[in-house]
Amino acid sequence: MSVKATLTNKTFRKERQGCGCTSDIDNIFDRAASGKSLVKSRQALTIDYVPDRLPFRDEEARGLAETLSTVLKKEPGRPSNLLLFGKPGTGKTAVVKSVVDRLIKKAGELGVEITVPVINAKLANSAYKILYEIAENLGINRQEKKVHFTGLSMGEATDRILQFIQKNRMHVILVIDEIDSLVDKNGDDVLYSFTRANERMAKGGFITLIGISNSLTFKDKLDPRVRSSLSEEEMVFNSYSVEQLRQILAERIKIAFNEGAVTDAAINLCAALAGREHGDARMAINLLRVAAELAERAHAAKVEEKHVRAAQEKIEKDENLDFIQNATLHEKLVLVAITRSKNGNTGEVYEIYSSLCRQADHDPLTQRRMTQIISRMDQLGLISTDIINQGRYGRSQKIKATVPLATIKAALKDDPVLSEFID
Repeated sequence: MSVKATLTNKTFRKERQGCGCTSDIDNIFDRAASGKSLVKSRQALTIDYVPDRLPFRDEEARGLAETLSTVLKKEPGRPSNLLLFGKPGTGKTAVVKSVVDRLIKKAGELGVEITVPVINAKLANSAYKILYEIAENLGINRQEKKVHFTGLSMGEATDRILQFIQKNRMHVILVIDEIDSLVDKNGDDVLYSFTRANERMAKGGFITLIGISNSLTFKDKLDPRVRSSLSEEEMVFNSYSVEQLRQILAERIKIAFNEGAVTDAAINLCAALAGREHGDARMAINLLRVAAELAERAHAAKVEEKHVRAAQEKIEKDENLDFIQNATLHEKLVLVAITRSKNGNTGEVYEIYSSLCRQADHDPLTQRRMTQIISRMDQLGLISTDIINQGRYGRSQKIKATVPLATIKAALKDDPVLSEFID
């Protein structure tokens, strides 16, 4: 620490003492600095970390490598477009990143030029932002005909990207993670343009698409022409079993934690909780990370079962809040409509939702589109949709929110449109 920083801290503390302020925050920082750390590599517990070995995904990694290896041949060919399906946390993105990193390294050794933009469609949030990020990755925005952050039509932005690839005879492997988010929000026009692009590139350039989707029914949303071109090859990632999750955690703990810092009971509980949901390795690792943070705050010698259970409660609350805050306007309106519905049937929810749209001065989506939103919320655990048997009157669907109303209120309290709709 510099002398200036030291003097400034001393002055600040003196002023605090003079005004009678407590030193609770200083005590928290002091305990953190002097306490024993259970974790030796926090990076290994983050969502972006890709270990050298991905347990139980050797077959998928080999299959992807075989598909992409075409680009390394003496006469480079365009690898097939590829769709990867699987529930969240089944290793799709990690496998792609691992194989792509090795491909880029090998291409460099062989003097083969390839470009691999990796775009997360959910984070990009719009089709145009995806085009902008692709242009940034390809280096187009260092040229005269840029893809500006705003101002171009979708067609013009797409044309500039494809013209640049063709002019420079580039070999591009475009990875679009969470590709279902792109289609849900913006349709499949961008995908249509890219899947048809190679018909225009007769001078040696090409573009291959790798789409990563959390939805096994993603293809059903695509135009048949896009579907046939995009899914030249497919790969399904099955969910991990509880035992596989336990082994994945055991290997990650060797990298991330000091020896003996996590009890076997804590490992087993993390694996059981994640396996009970969707066989989600990402969830299991995140659960362990938060449990470790809670254990360290409590100055515990080890991460134990009680820390895992506390972590589960904290994560569920934080994830629901985060999703609702970042949901689209219509997703929020549908959720509010569900909380206001007395019967919970689809017709009543749609009537309430339509009324809320009119009050918010927005056109409602179709009932079919609202049903798709409800299905997604059900998958995320924000709501439940139960089929009620009504005897000779048939069956009906009962929809209800599973997220506490207090969490919904907290998520929407600062929303200028929706805050007035929450009682």
